This record gives sequence, C-alpha cells and structure tokens, in this order.
Amino acid sequence: MDEGNGKTREENRGRGHLISQRTAAVTISILLGACAAGWIMTEFFPPDLPYRREFFRKRWGDTALSWIETLKLYDPFHSFWFSGVLALFFVVLLLCLITRCKGMISKSFRATLPRKPVKVGQDHPGFEIPLGEAAGWKDERDPVTHYGRKFGRAASISGEAVGGILGIVKKAFIFRGYSFTSRRDGDSVVFAAVSGRWRYLGNFIFHAGLLVITIGGVVGSRLGSSEILYGKRGDTLSFSGDGTTLRIDGFRILMTGRMQVRDYITMVTVLDSSGATAAAAEIKVNHPLRYEGTSVYQSSYYLAEDEFEWARIMVFPPDTVAPAMLTLTQGLTEPVPGTELTVTAGRFLPDFRMTEGGPRSVSGAMNNPALEIILDGPGGRMSGWTFLLFPDFGTKFRRLDSIKFEDIEPVYYSGLEFTRNPGAPLFLAGMILGVVGLFLLYMFDYRVVHGSIDGTKLTVTAVTARWKISFADQFEKIEREITGAIEKMSAN
Repeated sequence: MDEGNGKTREENRGRGHLISQRTAAVTISILLGACAAGWIMTEFFPPDLPYRREFFRKRWGDTALSWIETLKLYDPFHSFWFSGVLALFFVVLLLCLITRCKGMISKSFRATLPRKPVKVGQDHPGFEIPLGEAAGWKDERDPVTHYGRKFGRAASISGEAVGGILGIVKKAFIFRGYSFTSRRDGDSVVFAAVSGRWRYLGNFIFHAGLLVITIGGVVGSRLGSSEILYGKRGDTLSFSGDGTTLRIDGFRILMTGRMQVRDYITMVTVLDSSGATAAAAEIKVNHPLRYEGTSVYQSSYYLAEDEFEWARIMVFPPDTVAPAMLTLTQGLTEPVPGTELTVTAGRFLPDFRMTEGGPRSVSGAMNNPALEIILDGPGGRMSGWTFLLFPDFGTKFRRLDSIKFEDIEPVYYSGLEFTRNPGAPLFLAGMILGVVGLFLLYMFDYRVVHGSIDGTKLTVTAVTARWKISFADQFEKIEREITGAIEKMSAN
C-alpha cells in the first residue's frame, strides 16, 4: 500500500489504462457464453420456425412462441441480444488496443535505453567485466595495482578505450541480429540491445485482426440474414429484393447400398427480374450456390401431408376375381375390376400417429407412411387406412378380401437456407491479419539486454526473454566473446 495516496501498487500500475484486465476477461466470458447459448438454441429451436409458425404455436402456446420470436431464438446469431454482446466486445477490445498500442508499436521500432548504469541482479542472467587492464592496471603482483584495488582507487579508462569497448559490445550483439543503441555521457555509456522486436508488432496486428473480425461479426449480425424456404418442383422462391427468383427444377435423395441417406440434391435455376436464366446449379449438402452475395445451402427436406404424385395399391376382390394393381392419383376415382366398387385415395400421412384429435403426421419423414382409402359402391361409402410398412395392420374392408399399400411417390419439399452476410469480407480480412499476427507473435523471441560502461567495469544484464534456455546459452557465448576481445585489446 502506498501510504501517500492510499492506493495499492496494482492500482498505480493500472493508471492510464482505459480498460482493466478484469473487465476484458468478463466481457470475453460473456461473448463465449453467448456463442455457446446460440449453438444450443439452434438445437432446440429449428431455423424454419417462421415457416411452420402455426405448428409450433399449437405445440408451445402463444406466450412461449411470442418470446421465442422476440428473442429470435431460432436464429440467435442474427438477434439483437447477440449483436449487443458483439458490440460490447468490440468496445472493450478497441479500448484495450488503444491502451496498449503505443507500447506495442514503440517496442517494435525502438529500443529503450536504461536511465542509469545497470546492475547485475539475481532474477536475470548478467555479467560484469572489470576494466582495470584497459585503465592501466598491471598484474595483481604490481604494488600500484595491489594497493589501488585494496583501498578502492577509482581508476577510469580513457574515452578512447570506452569507445573501443563499446564497439566490441556492439559488434557482438549486431552479429546475432540485435538492434543496438547507446548514449554517452562523458566517459560513461549506457546501451541497449534488442532482438525479435516484430513480436510486439505481431501482437498489435493480431489484436487488430480480432477487432476487424468483431466488426465483421457486428455487420453480419445486424445487416445479414438467414432464412429457410421450402419449395417443391416447379416452385419459385424469392432470391433478393430486385426480382431475382430461384426456381426448383427437381429434388433427389441419394441412398447408400444399406439404404441410408447419403446426400440431398436440389436442382435449381436462378431467374433474373425479366425471367431469363441467370445461373443453374445442383445444390448439395456442403456445396451451396453462391450468387451476388447470397449463399443458398441445402438444409433439409420434408414430405407434405396429403400430397403425392401417385400411389399403388393391390386390391383383392372376393371369390374368384383376380387381384388388381391400381395406380391412384389425387382427386381421381378408379374402378375396382370385377366389382361395382370404385376406389379413391384420400389423405396421405408420411409418419402416421393416432392422436386425440385424430390421425396426423408427426414428422415429414417416411417413418410410417399411411394412405387413406375411400371405397364407394351400392352399399354406400367406407373409408380406412393402409400402411406401407405394416400391410397386415390396415383397415379390413367388408366388400374386399384386402387392400395392400404397395408404393407411393410423395411430393418432396426441399428446404433451402438463404444466407446473406455483408460482414464476410471483413471477417476474412480479420482472419488474415490474425494469422499474420500469430506468426510474428510466436516466431520471434523478444529479447532485451541493457548494459553500461562506467569507467571501471562493463556491466551487461538481460531484461526480458521468452525462451529462457536458448537465451541463457546465447548470453554465455556473448560473454565469452566480449571478454576475449577486451583481453586482446588490453594486451595491445
């Protein structure tokens, strides 16, 4: 504690900083939490919620749906609250960069000289070389030398010798890639040697890259959009506000040899405002269509209730009449051969479930396909259900031995995700800056050495280094080289 003003050393050390490290850490934690919450929400709230709003209203209720839509939980990364978190992170990052940019840039372009002659401490490697020989000292057996040292005679080397020793030191450090600077005051000199200065430039570039990425994120979150639209073959979907549309020409599901879904493919044509073809493509999973700043991804598909191209049933009339295979289309009635009956296809449910409200499909997948059969004849009308995967559990019609559901061609609706992200170029530029900054940050070891020549001795001490062991080895070599060169100069 500083008794004069009642502030701790940490507070004094933090003066001049626009933002504290604690605030920065809390903000980063909030951002990470928001990102994690966003990814979790995409698992609970499907992105096509606006398209199927009525279904989810019945499932969750009006109040819950209202909150979900207000917070945009089905598309959290384009919501106002996520944009706010990004904006907060941008402000904190900008203040951090402003606070530290002067120090990072100055360390990248100049070496700071010590204010006074240095001393060898215990925390950093260093060495001292007596300059008695260079100052005229003789061997220890010489009486002048012996009694001069014994009684603290302050013999100083000449200015010419100081310059020579400084040249020796400078050569040793410059040979190893250090930048060297010095200041002379009479016969004493202080100097500094620095290497790896680009590490701090890399630190600055890396933080600048993070800042650009954050700007791109804010722009993309506020001005970008992501929506899923569904359409069947022949439908046109709005592509942009200038009248460009996307026509769905076909949809295919590719299966593996084990009858597992391998890929979804939607064949599309982009039509400009005049109706002319502007582009055509096959959209696959992880292979989107990119057109004028919009990316169209294959997101999902579903089978619509009560819609199909055709359905085949096997009808088994009573007695001796041979069974017949009939192909049914919606809205058309087919006669049953050998009888006075007619058959019509009613509802089609791809995933049949019997609920309190009656039969309905609980999903758009072919998990339990069921077809409603309507029989008309002299005895009136009768209807019932047949099941593609469970033929023995269908309705028993009194006038026929049985009806078996054989095959169906459902109507597939392809779910295409239209994504627009105007912040993508900024995000890419920030990524490039970040990579360059990280390369400089970790490829260069920032090493600082301070030293002084005060007339009787040369003192050199290490100030900072990240790779301690390699720096200690290099420091020993420098010490031996300088010591040998000074001894040669003294002998001459």
